[in-house]
Amino acid sequence: MVKITINGETFSFDNDRYPLPEAIDLEEKLKIPFAAWKTGLYTGSAKSLAGFAYLVLKRNGRDVPLEDILSGAYDLAWEDVNGEQEGGEDPTGPPSPEGDGSTSEPSPSGSASGRGSGSTSRSRK
Repeated sequence: MVKITINGETFSFDNDRYPLPEAIDLEEKLKIPFAAWKTGLYTGSAKSLAGFAYLVLKRNGRDVPLEDILSGAYDLAWEDVNGEQEGGEDPTGPPSPEGDGSTSEPSPSGSASGRGSGSTSRSRK
């Protein structure tokens, strides 16, 4: 469980379970596949964040249509949505896509740096 704060109000959210009807609802309303929505949370998609806020509010009994979040009828900015693990101090933000938990991306095959080289720049082609 995570604690999500939206517009100053804190909600509990089960970040580990997404029932199919909920996933289908998001797909239909956002017009993107559920996996793309989850990836969008990791990559900083505003549309994915709007869908996330919608789910948090909906699961906590708030009747805020996703269309109102997307259109601006429900006033929400990127900075208005924050999260942290329940019982923890580390902010986690929206959920990451499933995987090994790593936040680093592999280096491109043409990378100029190698393990232990000390270089952090990438080569340009």
